[in-house]
Amino acid sequence: MNTAQSNTIRPGTTAPNASISRKLREFYDAVQEEGIPDRFLELLERLEEAEKRAKSVNAK
Repeated sequence: MNTAQSNTIRPGTTAPNASISRKLREFYDAVQEEGIPDRFLELLERLEEAEKRAKSVNAK
């Protein structure tokens, strides 16, 4: 296959990058819709509490 043929996209087909882009966008949208697990939220709350305690100790 020569260069001219490899750069030509047949009518009715999409470029390979367009297909990859579409699939990545679909995956991103699916991940974005997922909820945050309760365990992760608990860990974030504990971290926030620890940071507040550390700041109050350092402020004294």
